[in-house]
Amino acid sequence: MQSTYTHAGKSHDLVSDDWLDVIVAEEFDAVIFDCDGTLIDSAQVHTLCLQAGTQEQGHEMSAQWYTARNGLDRKSLFEAFRDTIGAEFDVERACQRSITNYENVAHLARPIEATIKLAKALQARSIPLAIASNGERSVSDLLLTSVGIKELFETVVCISDNVPPKPSPAMFELAAERLGHANGKVLVLEDSPQGVQAAKSAGMSVIQLRA
Repeated sequence: MQSTYTHAGKSHDLVSDDWLDVIVAEEFDAVIFDCDGTLIDSAQVHTLCLQAGTQEQGHEMSAQWYTARNGLDRKSLFEAFRDTIGAEFDVERACQRSITNYENVAHLARPIEATIKLAKALQARSIPLAIASNGERSVSDLLLTSVGIKELFETVVCISDNVPPKPSPAMFELAAERLGHANGKVLVLEDSPQGVQAAKSAGMSVIQLRA
């Protein structure tokens, strides 16, 4: 897998086979993973659930529209959708309807093998691991359980923890604090521009996955 590694103000390409060697060599205190698009291929799951939220109100959100805004939290997505259609649209109702649909489609989520392989290798080396996700706790728990990786991580920080979503650095800062490395040398793995911005704002190094 291709990625871009940003550390100490410099960026360069990095393949997934070299991730572990870099992390060990740099002696990072902890590693924080994004969930969707980083550990789990959940694009189909999220698309179906978001569409359920719009269809209930007589509107259709295309997969292309959603993909172009990948990385936004649910409320921001539905607010952007409301602005796009220029019609009356209940954002809170859409949020709730979409969340309730996850139990029906969570089984469609698929693991991203390269990052999960890394997480297992880091756990074996006793490097503290966390997840920071713009998703709700119920959604994150369902997806992590569906691919069998929840137990790899010491903590999961999400929008349900009353922290602002990425690109705010708050989720990564809280995750580092929970791991006991609030002032440590922390690495983030992310796929979205919002997540990368959040990691950099938190003063953390970041590996950005590239399609």
